Amino acid sequence: MSRENTRLARLVKHREHFKCEMCGKTKLAKMYEYRSISFVRDYIPPHLKKMCGDCIYRECYGTKFYKKKKKEGTLDK
Repeated sequence: MSRENTRLARLVKHREHFKCEMCGKTKLAKMYEYRSISFVRDYIPPHLKKMCGDCIYRECYGTKFYKKKKKEGTLDK
């Protein structure tokens, strides 16, 4: 299994004008792709292809320390 298949979030484009599928805002920023983990049998969670930086870091790291992780750029690698 490759490392790309195990990742939940990845950077798609560095600068793009798009509408975020999570918050619904139109942004000119980095575009991310997100796939959540399914803990329920026979349920396939939605695969979000256009997410802004605030929403992706909030989903991955929670609401308490997501700004610190965003500043470090942990998902940009």
